[in-house]
Amino acid sequence: MDRLWTGVVLAGGKSSRMGRDKALISVEGRTLLERAVTLLRPHVREILVIGDPLKYSTAQGQVVPDLQPGLGPLGGVVTALKQARYVRLLVIACDMPNINDRLLMRLKTALDEGHDAAVPRRQGLIEPLAAAYHKRSIDAFEGALKQGELKMSDALALLRTAWLEITPGEDGWAPDLFRNINAPTDL
Repeated sequence: MDRLWTGVVLAGGKSSRMGRDKALISVEGRTLLERAVTLLRPHVREILVIGDPLKYSTAQGQVVPDLQPGLGPLGGVVTALKQARYVRLLVIACDMPNINDRLLMRLKTALDEGHDAAVPRRQGLIEPLAAAYHKRSIDAFEGALKQGELKMSDALALLRTAWLEITPGEDGWAPDLFRNINAPTDL
C-alpha cells in the first residue's frame, strides 16, 4: 500500500487526570509515544509528533508544537495538516496503545476513496483521534476553530467523512481496540 502519507502522533495533551505526561509513560518496556511512532512507521513516509519539542526531542520523528496552543485535539490536527509534507495523514493519539495495523490500513483505504476524513465509529461514538485526514479538510477545521468550536464531531460534520463502523470484540477486532489511557487506573 502507498506510503506517501504523513503519520501524526498527538502528544500535546495536558495529562491532568494522569498527573504526569501520558506520552512518556512506559507500557511493556516502551513509552506510549514510542509505541505510536513504531505503529505508524511502516504505513507512512513522514512522522510528526504534535507536542512540546523540549519534552519529546528524542521522538523518532519531527516534533512540532501546536501552532495555536490550547485548542485541544482539533488544534493539534490543524497543526499537523499545515505542517505535513503529504496530503494524506494518519492521526493517532499517543494514549491509545491498542490501535493496530489492520485499523490503519482500513483508514487509508477509506480516505483514498475520495473522502476528506475517515473516522471509526462504534455504537454511535466516534474515534477522531484514530483517523485519517486529507489536507482538503484544513479550511473546514480552521473555520470551526475561528467560530470557537473545538469539538471534533462538529468539525467533522463539515467534511465528506467516511464513517467506519467498527465494533471492538466483533469481526476480529480486539475488544480493547480503542482503549484510552487517561488515569493511573487505566494502566
